[in-house]
Amino acid sequence: MHNAVFRVQVRYSDVDEMGIVYFARHLVYADEGVTEFLKERGIDFNLLKSLGVDLAVVSAHCDYERPIRYGDEVMAETKVVKVGNTSITFQFEIYANGQLASRGYIVYVTVDKQGFKVQIPSAIREVLLRAL
Repeated sequence: MHNAVFRVQVRYSDVDEMGIVYFARHLVYADEGVTEFLKERGIDFNLLKSLGVDLAVVSAHCDYERPIRYGDEVMAETKVVKVGNTSITFQFEIYANGQLASRGYIVYVTVDKQGFKVQIPSAIREVLLRAL
């Protein structure tokens, strides 16, 4: 299991008038975790662009365990759990001050410059398979 960790303190712009993080921000934190996971393995968006591909979200799911509040320390743990021919599934857990706040998954597909689904480039696929 090869996790990546993304940390952030909740900003005022992340919360509603009750001081609770807006539910969709959990997925933003998870997506930041995916970006960190990829960067740690040498896969950044400049590399994707040079290979003529990008990653597009096709599915996302999040189960909420407890609220995250303004000022909390957030940690997103992310790992790859499935690598298909065109898709990559990442699982995430979001913690606030050390307590589980949410968990779920995000599925990305590789797309070309026109937005059509394409095979994951072999160099990227190999890196992701080693991380399983």
